[in-house]
Order: sequence, then C-alpha cells, then structure tokens
Amino acid sequence: MELRHLRYFVAVADEGSVSEAARSTLHTAQPSLSRQLRDLEAELGVMLFARETRGMRLTREGQIFLGHARQILRQVDSSVSRLKASSLLLRVGIISGLEADILPRLRGILKKEADDLEIVVTSRSSVALLQAVHDGNLDFAFVRGATSLRGVRSNSIDRHRIAAFMRADHPLAARDALSIDDIAGHALVAINERVGPALRRTIDIWCEENNVILEPTHSAADIAAAFSLMLVTDTLTLMPEYAERVMPSSLTMRPLVDGPNPLDLSIACRSLSSAAVQSLVNATTRSWLRQGANEA
Repeated sequence: MELRHLRYFVAVADEGSVSEAARSTLHTAQPSLSRQLRDLEAELGVMLFARETRGMRLTREGQIFLGHARQILRQVDSSVSRLKASSLLLRVGIISGLEADILPRLRGILKKEADDLEIVVTSRSSVALLQAVHDGNLDFAFVRGATSLRGVRSNSIDRHRIAAFMRADHPLAARDALSIDDIAGHALVAINERVGPALRRTIDIWCEENNVILEPTHSAADIAAAFSLMLVTDTLTLMPEYAERVMPSSLTMRPLVDGPNPLDLSIACRSLSSAAVQSLVNATTRSWLRQGANEA
C-alpha cells in the first residue's frame, strides 16, 4: 500500500464518483483510478465502496478506513509542510475590489504563522475564484457566500452592506440616503449575474420583499466596468459599500434605507488541501472572526 492509494481513496470518497475524482481532483485517467481502488481493496481484503448506478457509496468498512486514511494523510502532510515552511508559496484569490482591504490584513495574520511566506494574489470574480480553488490553481480564496462545488468548503468570516453608486451630478445624489422607491424608475447598471450571482440574488430578494421591480438597463462585467458606464450615462448601480474605495472621484455613494441583506464574505479552500494550507486558512478565519467580534 502506498500513500497514493490513500489519496485516491479519500478523493473518491469525497467526490462520490470515480469519474469526478479522476477528472476534477486527481487529474488522472478513470481506468487507472478504478484499478488502484481495486488493488487497495484486494490488499485490505474488504470492499470499501458499494458500486451503484449513480456513483460510489462507502461501505461500513470504507467509512471506518476513511477516518484512518485522513489521519495518516494529515500526519504526512504536516511533516512535509514543516520541512517546506521556510519557503511556502501561498496562492490566494481575492474578489476584485477587495484587495486593498484584505491583503494588508492577510499579510499581518500570515506573517505570524510562517517564516518567509510568499503570497501570490489573483483578483477575479467570486465564481472564477471558486473554480480555481476547486481545480487546485489556488490554495484558498475570499469569495461570496457558501459554495456548492464538491471538494470545496467555505467559512463565512464577514458581511458587506450594499449601497447605491452614481455620478455626483445624478438627481439622487442630493439625498443623504435612498430607498428602493427612490431608485425605482431610474436607469440601472447591473453586474453580470454569471460574475456576481450572490449580489444579483440578494437584490432580487430585496425587490420581491418590497414588491418593486428594478429592471437593469445596462450590464457590466465587474465593478470597474460598472463605474465606466456610469461615467458616460445617467445611471446608478447597487454594489457592496467597499467599492467606494476604488470608485472615480466624480462618482458618489449613498446608503440604502432598509436595504438588501448584507453579502457574506467567506474563505474557500479544497477539502484535500495540505495540512500547511489548512492551518493557514484556520488561522486566518479565527483572526477575521475575532476582529469582527471586537468591532461589533
């Protein structure tokens, strides 16, 4: 029995499918993975999986062995991570627009956890970052809300309120705060739903609760594109308040009265991340939640 057999077994158990584990997690050929699992079962003398039409289900013996396999892999990964701690490269994803808020704070947290830690940052939409974590191209990422991707877990660490943004000469800019009725009827720029599904879903729920329809007249791929559109059109947009830090000086922000529910900010990482990455994710999560509790 080799370590790769344990990793293969855990990956299939997490994904519930040989084909999905081979394609998404292990990046290997399905026939080879199936053969490795059969070899492992033959060596152990028990059936670890019940083969079903829609996937693989752990047997009682498989459930017991899964706990032992995870423990062994954690111990091995922990030993390896200690050897590499002095030159650990961490690939982190941050939602576009949040870099200035997150990165300095993240560096301060991680500096206490590892020596000579090099951080490489990728800024993209939440959807793209989650996919990169799932594919193993990022170690962890700051994303919107929970994830439905198999093999990826997420923990909520913060919340961001949604506000209205517009040009300083927009008719609504004269008001200190805006209600949904104030916004209704005005031209609206919306962030593309495929890029910001959590934002769009939260605004839609807000509209339903107030029996108001906010029909976008323009669509933007991200915050920067939305700002560019507002500079040349008589429009406004709804997005998280932190966007105020990166907006052009000719734009302004107004809070919303009884606005949408705040958006959750979460840290997402792969369930099969190394012990070193898991440790850094846990330390970051604890620090973020602790600071949030102190500010409350």
